[in-house]
Amino acid sequence: MDGRDVIVHYDDVPESDITSINGIRCTTALRTVIDVAPELDRTELERMVRECLDRRLFTPEEAMERVAKPDMLTRLGARLVRQVVSSLGEAA
Repeated sequence: MDGRDVIVHYDDVPESDITSINGIRCTTALRTVIDVAPELDRTELERMVRECLDRRLFTPEEAMERVAKPDMLTRLGARLVRQVVSSLGEAA
């Protein structure tokens, strides 16, 4: 190992937020961004969202649709992602 910690999080995650990479189940890029958003400053979050959009990991429409779902309404990360995606759309 290279000395880095692995952090495992537990949550009720719908199947729509799960993908598989090389046979390993993990959350989608969008769900990961939503989950880590509260731990990032605005500049870092904007950079992360832009990179995901540039790499076509999700679209602005997919992001806005997901953060509007009932299970996201109380999540700070969903609110932050909504704000960033909205502001990036306005800047385009």
